[in-house]
Amino acid sequence: MPSIIRYPGSKAKLAPMIRQFMPEWMIGSVFTPPENAWFVEPFFGSGAAGLQLLEHVDTSISIWINDIDYSMFAVWHSVVHETRKLVRYVRDFEPTKESFYELKKQDGITTGCVARDAFQKIALHRMSVSGFGAMAGGPIGGKKQGGAYTVGCRWTAASIEQAIYNAKGILSRFPEVRITNVHFRDVLGEVPASSVVYLDPPYYVKGGQLYAHNMTHDEHYELATLLKDTKADWRLSYDDCPQVRELYSWAEFRELEVRYTNSVTNKMRPKNRELLISPPRATP
Repeated sequence: MPSIIRYPGSKAKLAPMIRQFMPEWMIGSVFTPPENAWFVEPFFGSGAAGLQLLEHVDTSISIWINDIDYSMFAVWHSVVHETRKLVRYVRDFEPTKESFYELKKQDGITTGCVARDAFQKIALHRMSVSGFGAMAGGPIGGKKQGGAYTVGCRWTAASIEQAIYNAKGILSRFPEVRITNVHFRDVLGEVPASSVVYLDPPYYVKGGQLYAHNMTHDEHYELATLLKDTKADWRLSYDDCPQVRELYSWAEFRELEVRYTNSVTNKMRPKNRELLISPPRATP
């Protein structure tokens, strides 16, 4: 599935593996969801995993997607509610290194138009090295813009437009889609017991290098505490590090491995291992 926005830590390649370990009713249409079921994602980000999971889910459930980054909220609000306006912005844009630096300065500052805020977020990440957005030192191709990879090499308006309509098509299948811009604690404080919550928080080790909205150790600890107490079912993807293993020593771990291709050299990078964490199995 083509992505709308390039984003660090994308779970696009891990999504099929994550899906294998979701509740049965999320794996295929053979199984009926529980009554009043919700799919909740407090760290929706680029939606790389969530959208793939939702392709296979019975359309009777309700959806709640959230991101603490206002600009990411703007992307998903606009995909669902201001699709044509967002697409017009995409069609009219021509990437330049000057526009990259201007959008980098404006990241997180609203223009007063949600669809324009969404477009600017998409453009910034598409033009940035490795999709780092405002966290990138410069645009693809650098200040000199030489070689095969330049600031516009990841910008194909038709492809982005198709990705927007694909995502809207998936989300519009469900009778209720709630899109919010709040802290994860506010989401977990409200989730119904019949929910399945998928969480992909900022990496513990490198989150500060990748995300403008990183989490402190205290927030990582708070997340673990809230999940331990929640009555909802959940799955959590994380970087594999000693701190995470300690925080979730009471839970169940699965190790997932995937290889990524370097976007510049087109060579395979070493395997990346992440954890998929779930509640401990109930004792008989």
